[in-house]
Amino acid sequence: MLKKSEWTRRMAFGAACYLCATGTAMSWDRLYVFGDSLSDSGNNGRYTWDGSRHPLYDDVLAAKINQSLRPSDEGGTNYAAGDAVAVPALNPQDNTADQVSHYLTSSGGRADADGLYVHWVGGNDLAAAALNPQQANQIVTNSAFAAASQVQTLLRAGADTVIVPTVPDVGATPILLQTVIQVGLAPVADAALAAAFQSLNGQATPDRNARNQAVYQAFYAAAGQASTIAVLRQAIAGQLYQAWQALGSQAAALTDRYNQQEEDQLARLSGNIVRVDINGLFNEVLDDPLRYGLSNTAGMACPPGLSAADCTSASAGFSDAQAFLFADRLHPSPAAHLLIGDYIQSVLDAPAQAVALNQATLAMSRDMRSTLDSRLQQQRHSDNPQGSLSVFGGYAGQRLNYSDNFAAGDGDATTRNLTLGVDYKLTDRWLVGVLASGSDDSQHPTPRYDYKTRGWLVAAWSELSFFDNGWINADAHYASLSFDNIRRSVVLGPATRTERGETDGTQMGARITTGWDIPLGSVLTTGPVAQYALDYSEVSGYQEQGSSSTAMRFDDQNYHSQVGAVGWRLDSQFGWLNPWAEVSYNHQFSDNVWRAGGGLKSTQTSFTRDSAGQDTNWVDVTVGAHMPLGDAVAAFASVSQTGGLSSGEQFMYNLGVSARF
Repeated sequence: MLKKSEWTRRMAFGAACYLCATGTAMSWDRLYVFGDSLSDSGNNGRYTWDGSRHPLYDDVLAAKINQSLRPSDEGGTNYAAGDAVAVPALNPQDNTADQVSHYLTSSGGRADADGLYVHWVGGNDLAAAALNPQQANQIVTNSAFAAASQVQTLLRAGADTVIVPTVPDVGATPILLQTVIQVGLAPVADAALAAAFQSLNGQATPDRNARNQAVYQAFYAAAGQASTIAVLRQAIAGQLYQAWQALGSQAAALTDRYNQQEEDQLARLSGNIVRVDINGLFNEVLDDPLRYGLSNTAGMACPPGLSAADCTSASAGFSDAQAFLFADRLHPSPAAHLLIGDYIQSVLDAPAQAVALNQATLAMSRDMRSTLDSRLQQQRHSDNPQGSLSVFGGYAGQRLNYSDNFAAGDGDATTRNLTLGVDYKLTDRWLVGVLASGSDDSQHPTPRYDYKTRGWLVAAWSELSFFDNGWINADAHYASLSFDNIRRSVVLGPATRTERGETDGTQMGARITTGWDIPLGSVLTTGPVAQYALDYSEVSGYQEQGSSSTAMRFDDQNYHSQVGAVGWRLDSQFGWLNPWAEVSYNHQFSDNVWRAGGGLKSTQTSFTRDSAGQDTNWVDVTVGAHMPLGDAVAAFASVSQTGGLSSGEQFMYNLGVSARF
């Protein structure tokens, strides 16, 4: 059991993190919410204890996009209301059909394309089904179809991304135990409920077995209000427990039916549907609550009969003996709301993290080109006669610092590349060559996403000099990469999960570079340079290896890069050491937003996310040198640094040797 002081510290820390959260800049400018009491931020109430002080899960999501969520009754964008259902016939006063209609009416029939939407309903529909056993299946079917239809309405009206959580198992909420006691012990229901929850709240439930035992003990305590005879008390407790189990199985079946039927309908829709498996997460918490900072999953902090919307920690009968999953008979505790907010955010962020895989394909080609450029610089200013054959080898690397250009914060990467090549001087002015290179890289684009890459690349190039002072070279390459040990960390309250995967990718690219050397004396030349590079990367989709509620699948990714550069360079020919320098201005003509898609493995729907916008303009500063080590052997090296990048910095280096035959 968590000590009260420890529980208080965790809750205070969670609330503080919510209040001061700025989050990564996302592609949405507002959050719109439709649903029932799980999402209501004030239309009919805030359904957790001390609701005015504690954020709900949707408050957490709103803070991530730098928004403050307000109820629609106060002019805000949260239309959710306690007791709402999906089908108006079940509750004409509060239902999500009217919520969606009211929103679209206020917006002229068009949904905000830059908004993020939540549509979460079904708990009250399931309660209505449980109270009408003869019509239960039909009620569930109608409600599931209605909920999916409302999501479709939002998408057709222009909504880009809609979060649709599954409904958690109502059979595992305290209301079931409360109902069994009220029916089975009606004459002494109030006293029996008080005794049951006093017993239940006094016990920790570290797993399901302990939870079941705690529930039985609660029924035994309740039965004591009906009889003091031990044998009769045990018999009553046993009957109550059996009724609880039977009703729980029925409620779980109805919940699964609702979730699956809504899932089937959502899968037929086109659009960005973020299906999050709250029911799956809920069951994982029941299995191991201590991992998530909870110690009791069967009781509730608020006394029986008091709604979480009216309950405070100062209310008579309020219990702080445990770290509760439930605030009252149906609604999550503040800690559970933070957990749900963490979970939904992790699913939203995942594709935006996975786009970082394309960084490895680009890094490998940059390393190869760095080595090749140093080698070509050496060749242009060396005495290599027609018919000469040369071999060379080079080692290149990069240190990249990513600054908030992916979801969930800053990161870095380290690359290592070894290149071996051969070139041949066809004529006095024409050089051709081929090379092969291999890479072994470590990428940490965000604190919660990292991977390793191994790959190989082959390239061919040609260089031609003209009019004594001009030169032009072209190269083309093909690369194949393996992404190993892809790790995505998911923070859920005090718990951290790691989902793992692996995949592969390819890249094709070509480049043309030209320059003109203007003599500045016998040993110095200077002049303009220009370059155009075209790269196309593809990363295969993959599935994470786990089967939990956080395990995801990701779609294939494609990235198209067209970078043009103009610059100026200075070369020297001192003989024993030949330094050179170049400054270039670069512009990205193609994609400046990277996109990836995916979804939970446990669902059929998928959605896409864009990374934060990449830089379209930057400056490269490169300095290098080449020096002879004998008549036929020479060395070369260079370092390069980017400037003007809002998304981070890139430092690149290479060194190598060549031998002529």
